[in-house]
Amino acid sequence: MIGVFSPVTDTAFNLATEEHLLKNRTEDVLFMYVNDPAIVVGKHQNTLAEIDLDYVKEKKIPVFRRLSGGGTVYHDHGNLNFCFITNEEKGNLVNFDKHTQPVVKALEGLGLQVNIGKRHDLSINGLKITGTASHIYRNRALHHGTLLFSADLTVLNRCLKDSHGKFRSKGVRSVRSAVTNISRHLEKPMTMMEFSEYMFGFLSDYYHDIIRYELSDEEKRTVTSLVNEKFGTWKWNYGYGPRYEIRRNILFEGKTINSDITVEKGLITETILVSDDEKLNRILSVYAGVLKGVRHEKRAVKAIIRSKSGNIKSDVLLSLLF
Repeated sequence: MIGVFSPVTDTAFNLATEEHLLKNRTEDVLFMYVNDPAIVVGKHQNTLAEIDLDYVKEKKIPVFRRLSGGGTVYHDHGNLNFCFITNEEKGNLVNFDKHTQPVVKALEGLGLQVNIGKRHDLSINGLKITGTASHIYRNRALHHGTLLFSADLTVLNRCLKDSHGKFRSKGVRSVRSAVTNISRHLEKPMTMMEFSEYMFGFLSDYYHDIIRYELSDEEKRTVTSLVNEKFGTWKWNYGYGPRYEIRRNILFEGKTINSDITVEKGLITETILVSDDEKLNRILSVYAGVLKGVRHEKRAVKAIIRSKSGNIKSDVLLSLLF
């Protein structure tokens, strides 16, 4: 087994490194990393339904999509991420216990009492400290999770907002749980750096034959290409999610406007904007006609709306479309 601790905190780069190590290496891997503040959604989730979009944009927190399923998580410099990539036998490719137990033992080595939940999450005193997820590629299994050590839980709770009531979709919903930081439960204080070094050292000793490894320059170029083509793109991070529909109705100058839009692969495929006022209806039909094929993203939609003349403010129309 090789052990890699990422020297960078770029979220897209580290997510792309996971894919590279899974698909382009052949040996077992322990990969650990810390990311800059970011939101990471599961592969099969509707990004907009999982986050408080206005808050995320205001705070300039980037959003990324990972390879594995499961729920949305918040990363920052107080969050340690672990990833095991192993060769497995057919029929036993996904084995959460196999990779959760070493992490539990490491935490118990710090005097912590850790419980494993039904969804393979870890908790202390009923408060969640990590969630886990997996992804299969041929005979190789990727199992990864987060460890909340000293994360900003205020920002975490503001970023992650269940907005599924606004959407009709088959996307996977996150299960929200009360969380806590590991640092609050330690008998002896330690820094995030000390915790990261301890966890990597413990797991390295646990697997005995682990060899410390750094990506070669060629591998870094491969990972950078993955970032440019996938993990750093709007198409993957927002557009990849499942098909969804949004219905809205508002009052505009005393008149009712109803909207019904359909989004597939991040693009608006159908827009219905109707009112009980005939004159307003004609204006709405113009806007509806130009939105097909446009990214379901506020900046892109706003640009199209502003390109058309009409007496409806863009903010009014945006409230119908998001």
